[in-house]
Amino acid sequence: MKRTAPTPSLADKMLDLAADCFDAPTLNALARLRLNPKLTARVDRLAGRANEGELSPREREEYQAYIRTSEMLALIQLRARLKLGLPVSTG
Repeated sequence: MKRTAPTPSLADKMLDLAADCFDAPTLNALARLRLNPKLTARVDRLAGRANEGELSPREREEYQAYIRTSEMLALIQLRARLKLGLPVSTG
Protein backbone atom coordinates (compact mmCIF):
# COMPACT_ATOMS: atom_id res chain seq x y z
CA MET A 1 0.00 0.00 0.00
CA LYS A 2 1.41 3.37 -1.01
CA ARG A 3 1.69 5.97 1.74
CA THR A 4 1.24 9.61 0.96
CA ALA A 5 2.96 12.41 2.83
CA PRO A 6 0.68 14.26 5.24
CA THR A 7 -0.63 17.56 3.96
CA PRO A 8 1.11 20.44 5.75
CA SER A 9 -1.13 22.41 8.07
CA LEU A 10 -1.69 26.14 7.73
CA ALA A 11 0.61 26.68 10.72
CA ASP A 12 3.33 24.58 9.03
CA LYS A 13 3.02 26.61 5.85
CA MET A 14 3.19 29.89 7.77
CA LEU A 15 6.27 28.78 9.70
CA ASP A 16 7.96 27.73 6.46
CA LEU A 17 7.17 31.14 4.93
CA ALA A 18 8.61 32.88 7.99
CA ALA A 19 11.78 30.76 7.90
CA ASP A 20 12.28 31.78 4.26
CA CYS A 21 12.60 35.41 5.43
CA PHE A 22 15.71 34.77 7.52
CA ASP A 23 19.32 34.84 6.36
CA ALA A 24 21.81 32.18 7.46
CA PRO A 25 23.18 34.09 10.50
CA THR A 26 19.65 34.67 11.81
CA LEU A 27 18.72 31.02 11.22
CA ASN A 28 21.87 29.98 13.10
CA ALA A 29 21.03 32.28 16.03
CA LEU A 30 17.47 30.91 16.18
CA ALA A 31 18.63 27.30 15.96
CA ARG A 32 21.01 27.78 18.89
CA LEU A 33 18.81 29.98 21.09
CA ARG A 34 18.66 28.83 24.71
CA LEU A 35 17.32 30.32 27.94
CA ASN A 36 19.86 32.01 30.17
CA PRO A 37 20.47 30.46 33.61
CA LYS A 38 18.22 32.95 35.43
CA LEU A 39 15.25 32.20 33.15
CA THR A 40 15.96 28.47 33.31
CA ALA A 41 15.89 28.63 37.12
CA ARG A 42 12.55 30.50 37.05
CA VAL A 43 10.98 27.95 34.69
CA ASP A 44 12.30 25.09 36.84
CA ARG A 45 10.76 26.67 39.96
CA LEU A 46 7.41 27.13 38.21
CA ALA A 47 7.51 23.56 36.88
CA GLY A 48 8.22 22.20 40.35
CA ARG A 49 5.38 24.18 41.86
CA ALA A 50 3.08 23.10 39.01
CA ASN A 51 3.93 19.45 39.64
CA GLU A 52 3.00 19.92 43.30
CA GLY A 53 -0.22 21.79 42.46
CA GLU A 54 1.06 24.89 44.26
CA LEU A 55 0.97 27.57 41.54
CA SER A 56 -0.81 30.82 42.27
CA PRO A 57 -3.14 32.04 39.50
CA ARG A 58 -0.47 34.55 38.41
CA GLU A 59 2.23 31.85 38.36
CA ARG A 60 -0.06 29.51 36.44
CA GLU A 61 -0.64 32.20 33.81
CA GLU A 62 3.12 32.85 33.59
CA TYR A 63 3.93 29.14 33.29
CA GLN A 64 1.26 28.53 30.63
CA ALA A 65 2.56 31.51 28.64
CA TYR A 66 6.07 30.02 28.85
CA ILE A 67 4.77 26.67 27.57
CA ARG A 68 2.92 28.25 24.62
CA THR A 69 5.91 30.41 23.71
CA SER A 70 8.41 27.56 24.03
CA GLU A 71 6.29 25.33 21.78
CA MET A 72 6.24 28.01 19.05
CA LEU A 73 9.95 28.68 19.47
CA ALA A 74 10.67 24.95 19.16
CA LEU A 75 8.82 24.87 15.84
CA ILE A 76 10.75 27.92 14.60
CA GLN A 77 14.03 26.35 15.70
CA LEU A 78 13.14 23.14 13.88
CA ARG A 79 12.53 25.07 10.66
CA ALA A 80 15.84 26.92 11.12
CA ARG A 81 17.77 23.69 11.69
CA LEU A 82 16.17 22.04 8.66
CA LYS A 83 16.94 25.02 6.41
CA LEU A 84 20.56 24.99 7.58
CA GLY A 85 20.91 21.22 7.20
CA LEU A 86 21.75 20.85 10.91
CA PRO A 87 20.92 17.70 12.84
CA VAL A 88 17.45 17.63 14.35
CA SER A 89 17.34 16.49 17.95
CA THR A 90 14.71 13.88 18.76
CA GLY A 91 15.11 14.01 22.48
